[in-house]
Amino acid sequence: MQIYRVYQHPQRGYAAITSGFNWTAALFSLIWTLSNNLWGPSFLLFLGWSTSIAGIFIAGMMGLPMVSMTFVGLAVLMPLWAGMNAMKWLDQGLQKQGYNLVNKVRAQTSQGAIMTTQRKLDPTAARKRSASRR
Repeated sequence: MQIYRVYQHPQRGYAAITSGFNWTAALFSLIWTLSNNLWGPSFLLFLGWSTSIAGIFIAGMMGLPMVSMTFVGLAVLMPLWAGMNAMKWLDQGLQKQGYNLVNKVRAQTSQGAIMTTQRKLDPTAARKRSASRR
């Protein structure tokens, strides 16, 4: 089970995102940030990758292996940075869109987290739904 942060928007309803490290953001860092409309982190990742590639190339041409290895280290750390901060970036994006954090819940899926939150916030609605299914 994962821990989900559940957000509520007055018109758009609920959204749930996991907490912790995001492997997809780590493996596909720049593509992931662009697909999630995270323009600031996308720019920083692009700048970091560009600097790393240029630094590796220039240091290699100048015969400076330690400087080149430093830029390789930067290139390796960029995806880890993206994976560690991905959920924070999504949290901030939801809050900018007008979502408010209403619950942190342990659940199997995001839909399960949303349903648990809805039952917690409005227990009478959950009873009405179960009564209408009978």
